[in-house]
Amino acid sequence: MNKYIAGVAVLIGLAIVRVVSTYAVFNATYDEPAHVACGMEWLRGGTYTCDLQHPPLARVAVALGPYLQGLRLADQQPMSMYEEGNAILYSGGQYWSNLTWARFGTLPFLVLLCAVTFLWARRWFCEEFSAAAGFWAVLLLVCSSPILGHAGLATNDVACAAGAALALYQFLRWLEDPRTARWLWWGLATALAVLCKFSNIPFLVTCYAVGFVAVMRRDLTRRFGQIGLAACVVLVLAWAGYRFHVNPPAMFYHDHPVIDSMLSSRPLLHSLWNSVMTTPLPLSEPTMGVLDLFVHNAVGHDSYLLGQWSRSGWWYFFPVVLAVKTPIGFLLLSAGGLAMILRRWRDSPWPQILTVAFPIVILLVCMIGRIDLGVRHILPVYPMLAIISGHTVSVLFKSSRLAAAAAGLLIAWVVVDSVRAHPDYLAHFNEFAGLHPETILCESDLDWGQDLDRLSQRLKQRGIQEVSLAYFGTARLDQAGLPDYKILSTTQPTRGYIAVSLHNLNLDYKKNGSFAWLKSYQPIERIGKSIDLFYIP
Repeated sequence: MNKYIAGVAVLIGLAIVRVVSTYAVFNATYDEPAHVACGMEWLRGGTYTCDLQHPPLARVAVALGPYLQGLRLADQQPMSMYEEGNAILYSGGQYWSNLTWARFGTLPFLVLLCAVTFLWARRWFCEEFSAAAGFWAVLLLVCSSPILGHAGLATNDVACAAGAALALYQFLRWLEDPRTARWLWWGLATALAVLCKFSNIPFLVTCYAVGFVAVMRRDLTRRFGQIGLAACVVLVLAWAGYRFHVNPPAMFYHDHPVIDSMLSSRPLLHSLWNSVMTTPLPLSEPTMGVLDLFVHNAVGHDSYLLGQWSRSGWWYFFPVVLAVKTPIGFLLLSAGGLAMILRRWRDSPWPQILTVAFPIVILLVCMIGRIDLGVRHILPVYPMLAIISGHTVSVLFKSSRLAAAAAGLLIAWVVVDSVRAHPDYLAHFNEFAGLHPETILCESDLDWGQDLDRLSQRLKQRGIQEVSLAYFGTARLDQAGLPDYKILSTTQPTRGYIAVSLHNLNLDYKKNGSFAWLKSYQPIERIGKSIDLFYIP
């Protein structure tokens, strides 16, 4: 047992080293400044008004490092949360240091995610093999590019996965033993998950419902009472995360430009929203955040899949994302574990059945939604898939030599794939995607504005003195070390060196025909994974 715990500790340490080594490679991605700014607002005075679609916990975590370095929000107002965040990150001419301190805030959630994965596998998957299953589960998890890529950013996606895993783990512990301590831990973990990201609310509610149906057949009165008490814990702690603020809705949303823009094409929904916003009843900030997210989901978001653009997304978006962003060896081990458990589901322990059911439920919830933005929205499925895969490896190693050899080859495939991906975990695809993943996905799975610094360095290496640029990101172009640049026209042909983000070249092109004139040219080089460099004489 001790050797497996030591092995997991080593794996977590190596994962942290690999993640931290990417900090100096990538400038801030599109959303990182916004997360830092919102967290800094909470730290500065306890208010949280800049963006309510996401709760504060993960944002406070990524803002804490810069805050402890003495950085604060800019005094000039009004500024967008992206401008506020950049003012913090570029403060004192210490951009890379400030960004590193912000990204450190995600590492505790990575450690928590790995720890819960190990504990879950050790407790419920084959007592004889349990510790080994936990070790293999963590190994597969920390060799998955989606986890490593987002663990290296000052965002809330890994926090979301860690919170969901902890809440579901405590939920299973409570189903197993409904003592007072257990429902209290379940409530605490659920509150943490909700404070990490609001998408955990539909994930957890549906998973809890499945768990109730599958397991709760006795002690109903006692359990229902504990459910109510746990819910009270969640509500109180979630509100405590906002310091118990209660404000009139109009304080935040009166003539809100983003909401007005999103709802402009939906007059009935816009009218309903305005009615809610003008109600005289005060609403808590968590309630407002959930309403904001509901509206965002109702109106959709610009999405790109398989060469097509959509505002409302596709029901099969996330299955495709999972298929091309997850290591193939990981997928095969997960599929083997799913088949192994479901084939004998009548004899399988109920925690194993629920471990199989939970990622399927979360995936179905995402498929119903209209915000199709990438693998980061389904990160909570990875710890459970890793647990199932670790169980598969443990069973195969105890079977025939041929089965053990197959398991070893699949593990090696995952590890080699992870090494090959370094440092571009964020934009890494498996072999199913081929040589041109931009024909499948081009948003945060490939291009999130992370390669601007790489572009600057490469242009200097080539001795390029002037460039036309179309960049998808929020980093400051005037402080990126670029040569003389001008913003590239979306419609007018331009000559010379041209650098275009793949997001602009694919999603924007499919949306409104932007850069159609550039489609007949071949790039001379791809900068990093997300920017194409052209030369047109």
